[in-house]
Amino acid sequence: MISQKKLIYFSFSGFVLILILLFLQADKHLTLFINAALASPTIIYGNFTCETWKNLSYGNPSNYQKCLSRGSDASFWNVEGIRHTAHKNLLNSTSLIIEVGGNRGHDTVKFIELYNPFIISYEPLIPMWKSLTEQFKSNPKVKIYPYGLGNRARTLLIEPHDFGNAGTSIFRKISSTNSSLIQKIELLNIVSIIRNIQKTRTKTGIIDMISINCEGCEFEVIPALILNNMTQYFRIIQFATHAGLLAGSSCIYCQIQQALQITHTTLYHYNMLWEGWLLKTKKIN
Repeated sequence: MISQKKLIYFSFSGFVLILILLFLQADKHLTLFINAALASPTIIYGNFTCETWKNLSYGNPSNYQKCLSRGSDASFWNVEGIRHTAHKNLLNSTSLIIEVGGNRGHDTVKFIELYNPFIISYEPLIPMWKSLTEQFKSNPKVKIYPYGLGNRARTLLIEPHDFGNAGTSIFRKISSTNSSLIQKIELLNIVSIIRNIQKTRTKTGIIDMISINCEGCEFEVIPALILNNMTQYFRIIQFATHAGLLAGSSCIYCQIQQALQITHTTLYHYNMLWEGWLLKTKKIN
């Protein structure tokens, strides 16, 4: 027999739960966040390849083949500032931007000039992280972390490449194991990082923008977000594409395109160079 105290307790708990559920119906974004918080924290690991597109429930073979046949749209370089200005009326001083690849801080500076947002930036090269930390030390709204982001956590050896290390990539082969330029970097799992940011830095679970410019890591981090059903938590997704750094990059890119079309609409698009995607207003399940 259930005691009277237990019966009262369970009845009250059920009533509170009903009130919470009714409240959540008023805010679809908050509902999404709570659903994610209550769901299993399991992370889905996997990669996109030239074979995985066949398994996509939303895949369109015709559009996929058309995507594969397109080259990069070099007209972007005439308007490259669009990656900073395309977000007018979408970002402001309360917005939160996640930067994957801090590099020399050029994008960070522009975001601050235009929107004065909160910025969390990840730069795995320690010398560059130190430089960025010094550069933005007077701005309490900017936090720089000495890590890269990937589809899994790991430590790698990497060799800086190009002027100002701008072409450094986790996919670029090291020229010599004896090179004095080789550095050790640490990558964190992007799914774990984003989930933590949702809990600690947002009220609804929605992050205003993720800006990805990491010389190839986009082929890891965006599929990881897609496989874990997390693109729906970013109001804006923008990224640079660095084709040719790994085998099957075009296949991965075209699968990313088809997946983003489910949750987002294009804000601007320069094929296989830079593009921005805006979250659709329709509720996502």
